[in-house]
Amino acid sequence: MRMATPSVADVLAEIPRALEECARVALCQIVRVQGSTPARAGWKMLVRPGGATFGNLGGGAFEAMVRRDACDLLESAGASRVERYYLTEEAVKGQPTGMVCGGMIEVLLELLTAKPLLAICGGGPVGQALARQAAFCDFEVAVADDREDFRRPELFPPGTHCLAVSRDYAGDFLAGWRHRELYVAVVSRCWETDLAATAAVLRSRPEGLRYLGLMGSQRKVARVTSELAALSLDVATAPWRAPIGLAIGGATPAEIAVSIVAELIRERSGAEAGEAAPRGAVRLA
Repeated sequence: MRMATPSVADVLAEIPRALEECARVALCQIVRVQGSTPARAGWKMLVRPGGATFGNLGGGAFEAMVRRDACDLLESAGASRVERYYLTEEAVKGQPTGMVCGGMIEVLLELLTAKPLLAICGGGPVGQALARQAAFCDFEVAVADDREDFRRPELFPPGTHCLAVSRDYAGDFLAGWRHRELYVAVVSRCWETDLAATAAVLRSRPEGLRYLGLMGSQRKVARVTSELAALSLDVATAPWRAPIGLAIGGATPAEIAVSIVAELIRERSGAEAGEAAPRGAVRLA
């Protein structure tokens, strides 16, 4: 039995699932048609990295060219743009498809990216304040703790992922977000759990890891890094920040959270390296 072609509503509903899996996708939308074409304005197709598609733009050589251009957009993370395709064997402007319909189609190729994810190791007062501040600044948030009382959903903003881990952070607690733009803040209750959480991240090395920060004094940071070295784990090969946060003063959980999120925003925007943030990407939940 042949499956029905996904509707426009189906394509839009697929976006959150695709972003959860892939972190970024290309949404291809027909914005203008002229002359004889197999497509209609408003039709949409979603393209994942690697070229898997969901939706329909009319098929044939034209759709294959859009898929190719969408893959190029995903690979380069360039700016969203409108491409013009001529359904002819030749074209003076735009891209000829080799088709003989004779019409023209304009397609908006839009790069969509998931929100960056902040994984907070430790659900105590600082972790709770950090979750609230990060969510306010458009991060998706996950909180990991081995204590049930410190991962209760009501302690955190709506939508926070509350992760149960062991005290030694055995296993890859970030497995579901390896492809995401990922930030990790280690703010647990003692240096032993700080060490365990940091070691777990360094062992798993998620490919999207942009930031790994540890809260504590210089003495505590030195102890943790020394213990990591004894485990053959080198923080110098990671995006390591310790002590965590910008030096803005303040000592309350809320103030510490502000200093950490300020550092996260600086890293996210590329300001620390003097780079502009990528343009053209539309972040979605």
